Amino acid sequence: MFWRPPALLALVIAAAVVPPAHATVWQRTRADGTVEFTNVAPGGGRWSAVAESRQPPRSRAPLPLSRTALLPRRPASTVWAREHDDGTMEFTNVAPIGARWKVLFRIGPGKAAAVRGISDAVPPRDGSSARFNRYDDHIRDAEAIYGIPRAFLRALIKTESDFDPHVVSSAGAQGLTQLMPSTGKSMGVTDVWDPRQNIMGGARYLQLMAKRFCKTPAAGGSGGGFVCSLEEKVMVLAGYHAGPGAVEKYRGMPPYETTRYYVTTVLQRYEEFRIREAALSEIATR
Repeated sequence: MFWRPPALLALVIAAAVVPPAHATVWQRTRADGTVEFTNVAPGGGRWSAVAESRQPPRSRAPLPLSRTALLPRRPASTVWAREHDDGTMEFTNVAPIGARWKVLFRIGPGKAAAVRGISDAVPPRDGSSARFNRYDDHIRDAEAIYGIPRAFLRALIKTESDFDPHVVSSAGAQGLTQLMPSTGKSMGVTDVWDPRQNIMGGARYLQLMAKRFCKTPAAGGSGGGFVCSLEEKVMVLAGYHAGPGAVEKYRGMPPYETTRYYVTTVLQRYEEFRIREAALSEIATR
């Protein structure tokens, strides 16, 4: 799938049983923008071999790219797919006319249009193990000021930028917490590349999402305090990623594949970091 509005873009993948020797995939682009892939040596007509890293697995209907890799740099909001009787798969990002089309996935506005690690304009490059503890003081301060648990913020930063403050997504999100320029400005961030400012801006935005979506009364609290249930944590993260308007529109998780993956990943990492911090705290008190 490639971005080429307003023409209909269809990714046609020749489906065949792939013997072990069929390791090469060819592609060509038609005049109308259609991109074709085949794993059977073509007879002619401007075909070129696809790089080995993009070759499909050995299956009946191989895809030359993973599903998320099909997302273009400037994607449309919905991608449809259908399969023909001969096994050929078609994909399009323009509302199709005809039978057997099904929505393959949806992607949202802003940050929700970006695919982490695949379409970054500036991907993470810091591979040092020291990066995971480099911003501990800022994360602790963010917890004290905005009430965002350290493990939660750490999980978000890991997912957003892998603790590299120079990352820029294809949607334009920047820095450790991947703030969109307008969001960073509204959170008082004057230098998005400054790790402390970026972390504080991200934590402040998380706090706004929590105030908006977390309505569960605190245990034993008669002073009107609230905490976030698991469902509300999902809405907080979905709001951070796709915008609070999308969460309210769909009354919960928006139907965007990128946002669903993002929320699931952050929550899994949050649990891992939370357990790790609890274990370290227990060791420290012995």
